[in-house]
Amino acid sequence: MSRIITFLFACSLLAAVPAPAYSQDDAGDAEAKAKQAAGQDTKGQDPKDDDGDQADAAESTEDEEPEIKPLTIGSPAPELDVEHWVQNGGGEFGVVTDFEENKVYIIEFWATWCGPCIASMPHIVELQEKYADRDVQVVSISDEELETVERFLDREVRGSQDEENPKTYRDLTRSYCLTTDPDGSSSRDYMRAANRNGIPCAFIVGKQGQIEWIGHPMAMDDALEEVVSDTWDRDAFALEYVAQQEVREIMSKLSRLMRSGRVDEAIELVDDYIANGKLEPERKRFKQIKFQVLASDRDRADQAADYAIELLADESLNPVSANNLAWNIYLMARAGRYEEERVSKAALKLAQDMSEEESEIRPFLLDTVAHLQQLLGDTQQAIQTQRRAVQIASPDQKSRLSAFLAELEDELDAAIAEQEQKEKQESSKDDDKDAEAKDKE
Repeated sequence: MSRIITFLFACSLLAAVPAPAYSQDDAGDAEAKAKQAAGQDTKGQDPKDDDGDQADAAESTEDEEPEIKPLTIGSPAPELDVEHWVQNGGGEFGVVTDFEENKVYIIEFWATWCGPCIASMPHIVELQEKYADRDVQVVSISDEELETVERFLDREVRGSQDEENPKTYRDLTRSYCLTTDPDGSSSRDYMRAANRNGIPCAFIVGKQGQIEWIGHPMAMDDALEEVVSDTWDRDAFALEYVAQQEVREIMSKLSRLMRSGRVDEAIELVDDYIANGKLEPERKRFKQIKFQVLASDRDRADQAADYAIELLADESLNPVSANNLAWNIYLMARAGRYEEERVSKAALKLAQDMSEEESEIRPFLLDTVAHLQQLLGDTQQAIQTQRRAVQIASPDQKSRLSAFLAELEDELDAAIAEQEQKEKQESSKDDDKDAEAKDKE
């Protein structure tokens, strides 16, 4: 079961809506390095049981939930009925119910417990400040109680640079509208209506009050610019969005197959998308998913290793996809999913080669190299690599990368201390032998 859980987690990263992969996912495990744009937290929704319809019929009609109108690209944006407007851009923005013509709105859903949501906040701030004078308004909505959100906002921003006057999340998000709607009506009208389960999730509402784009907020920059500039091709994106929905449906089916142990059918499903899928980036991701499916079955260990070597030799890999592949191989090796050292060595070589190129994710490529070097037993070299990663990292990346550097240095210190203790014990034994020999003389 643990292997399947690991598989599902990895697949959720690989199948996420494409977005810039240049920051670490803040998902709890200090080594879980899925990039921001590859990560979404999922909020479980209680499915109705078999008797749900009958139970509902027994309730008063006043308690029945309003019908949810499906929402997709081109749909009229539902009116907002948000209960608590906690931040309003320092007084720059008013409460939004319906949408003004010729204005653009970003409706983003978040939660205080969602690491990727918090990691996306600085980017949302940047977008609001960039487009404030171009009639763009961000409305960020949680469905938590007001007290929960207020407590979160008073927390210090992780990695705040000013230790004497640390910035809080209230300070950070002051430039845009941050709200909470505990009755969940906004989430129902947008998230559930659009069949979206993962947060953070953003909806761009265009100048005519229609949904123009839906996806991860870290991936909306180009679409937002085009919507604001009146160059957006909604019809083209609608086709792409439908293709993305198909991917999510396939992933749901794949998860069910893996949970039930139907690996052969899972491989057939993945192979079919690799051969016939409509989105080229997703077809490439499904190749990595196939490796994970193969590696989940001990009887296919050799096949999984051979397939991984084939993937690592793909010359079309860019720094982002190469890093994601190498990192996932590291995670699976660390979890004992396979024992082929040749795969880890090949992943290390790929990450090393890619880390020599200038790219915005170079610090994370070096971080991947360091993790693989540690995995393969070369802690000293891993320390040197991680020091390079920390040196070239941006200020907001340094704290995360420095944490692993400290871990490596502690590991090396412990190994040196252990070796010294061992040598001391051996020396003591030799001294005892010499003393015993002299006594015999």
